[in-house]
Amino acid sequence: MDQAIQYVENMNRFVSTLLSGAKNVEVKKGRRFDRVVVDGSVKYFVDRETWEIYGAKSALQFNPRRQFGKVDTVTQFDWSTGTPLAGSTIEAVWLARENAIVSGYKKRGRPRKNP
Repeated sequence: MDQAIQYVENMNRFVSTLLSGAKNVEVKKGRRFDRVVVDGSVKYFVDRETWEIYGAKSALQFNPRRQFGKVDTVTQFDWSTGTPLAGSTIEAVWLARENAIVSGYKKRGRPRKNP
């Protein structure tokens, strides 16, 4: 029960943080994820069990490659840019994840033919 209360308090803090830079923020409850709608479009998905915040691919699909920490580390991010604050404890983890994504990036599609 205590964990549910902490989740609600952290989600309220997350919404109030997003409201400082947006006009309207709404949370839509789901079975696995809570969708966070910012100014009419889904921007974030919050896993209800692990409290992880993910970016959105679409209104119904989360992006597992875009993680923004957990709901209890909301104060360590600049939500207008979606990056961690300099010197925060989550910055090193976030930078390592972004560097891993960049290092594994490959161009998609067929290679061009050289005439």
